[in-house]
Amino acid sequence: MIFDNTMKFICRLLSVIIIPALLVACDEEVGFSVNPSLRLSFSRDTITFDTIFTTVGSPTAGLLVHNYNRESLRIRNVMLGSGGQSGFNVLVDGQYGTNINDIEVRAKDSIFVYASVRLESNGADVPLQVKDSLLFTLESGVQQKVMLLAYGRDVTFLRAENVAADRTIGKGHYVIYDSLTVAPGATLTLAEGATLYFHDRAFLKVEGRLLAAGSKEHPIIMRGDRTDNMFSYLPYDRVPGQWGGVVFASTSNENVLSHCDIHSARYGVRVEQGDTAAQRITIESSKLYNFDGNALELNMAHATVSNSLIANAQGNCVKVVGGDVSFVHCTIANFYVWKERDVALALYNNADGEPAPLRRALFANCMITGSRSDEVMGYLTDLGDTIPGGSNYRFENSFVNTVAEGDTCFVDVTFDVQESSSFAAGNFKLIDHETFNYDFHLTGESLARGRASDSYLEALPYDLDGVPREAGAVDAGCYQFVEPAEE
Repeated sequence: MIFDNTMKFICRLLSVIIIPALLVACDEEVGFSVNPSLRLSFSRDTITFDTIFTTVGSPTAGLLVHNYNRESLRIRNVMLGSGGQSGFNVLVDGQYGTNINDIEVRAKDSIFVYASVRLESNGADVPLQVKDSLLFTLESGVQQKVMLLAYGRDVTFLRAENVAADRTIGKGHYVIYDSLTVAPGATLTLAEGATLYFHDRAFLKVEGRLLAAGSKEHPIIMRGDRTDNMFSYLPYDRVPGQWGGVVFASTSNENVLSHCDIHSARYGVRVEQGDTAAQRITIESSKLYNFDGNALELNMAHATVSNSLIANAQGNCVKVVGGDVSFVHCTIANFYVWKERDVALALYNNADGEPAPLRRALFANCMITGSRSDEVMGYLTDLGDTIPGGSNYRFENSFVNTVAEGDTCFVDVTFDVQESSSFAAGNFKLIDHETFNYDFHLTGESLARGRASDSYLEALPYDLDGVPREAGAVDAGCYQFVEPAEE
């Protein structure tokens, strides 16, 4: 009984105190200042879209509008400077349009502003700039401005394209939807300067032949089609898994990748088992990097790779399953950090329990390293007398991060060991895991300098950048060290 009387008293007391307070709060009108000295603050002064495809709507970008003042402010009007003719669209505090009125920003509060843009074709070979502004007019009459800036690039769209007869894709920019296939018997030629943007999960499948003949000045690029950022410091183009990859089917022979840049896909280049007597693929002066799977996978293939960078893969940078392969002046480096990863180089002479004889695997004047203590693994089984010479591999005049004591297949090799001050990342100009930026040019301290042989000077007189190699001072890998210019 005492408890009941106490609760009744507390309830009456709360009703006397709280209910009038709530009524006062509900009835209270917020005053909006018209003091011309008060201003809004913006999280950034420009919303930029760089670079988007014309005729395709952009992703959304936003900013915060802060009122750091002790008094509330009312925005009388928010409008696009062009009146909506530039292609930009905005959403202000939940209201969509090109001319928005009466937006309230309470003291010490903020609102969101989002923008997007859809640009028309411009007929130019290079991205063209489009500008607009977002004008904020306060009730005091004060005007503030945020700039809107976009770069629009014309592209050609290829949707579920099947190349059934010989065809050339010329210099320019192409967006691939629903994949690109080269039929058996057909040859697809990619001219220098061709850039292929693959939509999510789209891939290039070659059942016929691919001739990708780029140049140092105008490489052929294969990448994802997202041109925006995951974070302010991280473009999607630097994030692996943005598209499918390139696969050469069992029917595909005599393929060439020259001066190609292939990156940020689910897998890089995969050559499926086919005619073991034919030259399946030649890769020269190219870059393959940043993949969720293997960067380069060769299955029972006859393949030649030279002067190329193959880097950063969740699987292997290079996976060789049998066949006859040679790598000369290649940098194979694994610093992939997105997930648990495999080693830089893996050699197999078996596949799913069946023999896959490794007739030859030559690595000459190469650099093979990464952040692990051992980046080379041989998954080699005894194939017996029925398949003699089924695990032939040789490393010569190279710089290699592995343990190979007593292995006579390593000839004139310098080993990248943890005790070295330039171990792994110390060999390269930039290994930045925070912004996922990597520069695989050599540092002055790298022990790969001068470790290569002069034997390939005639065939490969220049490095991947076109820097000449000099007799007696040839560096292992695809890049020759260059002394930095004096400031």
